[in-house]
Amino acid sequence: MIHINRPPAPTFLNDPSGKWVKETKEAIAHYKSGSSESFEFEMYNDARLKDELKKVFVKCAYCESIYGHVSDGDVEHFRPKGKVNEKNPQTPGYYWLANDWGNLFLACMHCNQRRKHILYGETTLTSYGKLDQFPVADESKRLLKHTHRLSKEEKVRLLINPCVDDPSKELEYEDKEAVVIPLTNKGKKSIEVFVLQRHLLVQERKKQLLLLYQQMDRVIRELVRFNNDNSAGQKKVFEDELKILLSFTEKEKPYAGMSRFFVKKFLAKNNIT
Repeated sequence: MIHINRPPAPTFLNDPSGKWVKETKEAIAHYKSGSSESFEFEMYNDARLKDELKKVFVKCAYCESIYGHVSDGDVEHFRPKGKVNEKNPQTPGYYWLANDWGNLFLACMHCNQRRKHILYGETTLTSYGKLDQFPVADESKRLLKHTHRLSKEEKVRLLINPCVDDPSKELEYEDKEAVVIPLTNKGKKSIEVFVLQRHLLVQERKKQLLLLYQQMDRVIRELVRFNNDNSAGQKKVFEDELKILLSFTEKEKPYAGMSRFFVKKFLAKNNIT
């Protein structure tokens, strides 16, 4: 997971006369009336809104897998719109945030939906996935109504928000199997809820890690040659190989968070600036 710079909301989303604002007002009125029936949201899946999200999230916001060649990605509500699993008794979810730009992400189906997975190191096929989960450290500070302030709940939020947090302070990676390791309680809960240890995902991260290691070997080889032959030509060969290595860390690349973790250590160890 990496930090993602979210641009301002598209103007149509906050247009007072637009269908997104209208639906939000209808949802607030629906639940304010005391209705026990679920409100049917539709506008968050509108193609125009999804196209804007695709510009921001070119891969899964959580696991960093590239989804575009197999799907359009799921429009994911960071704070669930319909219900919240952790609430007891059950009450409506964050319905007033269903069309809120800051609450919308694109994620792969495996992070967003409830699906069956085998976790790394385990053998049992079990259902995992975020769906309606939104854990907080203190239920007394959970946001319950659209009139309440978000800041109080933000302090006890237990899921990494990649558009707010720096995931590199919450997660690190094991150097042989590419298993993600939590550094904080927020990191631990995010790994669990987003299923970041699902076996097939770990396998894909490992493939990328092996490619990364191969490129590191090329960089070291050319660095040694440059130290022995301080010519302009050899310097360029070394810089070209280093550029390829750094390309693994670019924000559009799969598993850039993992690559950044290992590349940073590699550069420091070899005094490469």
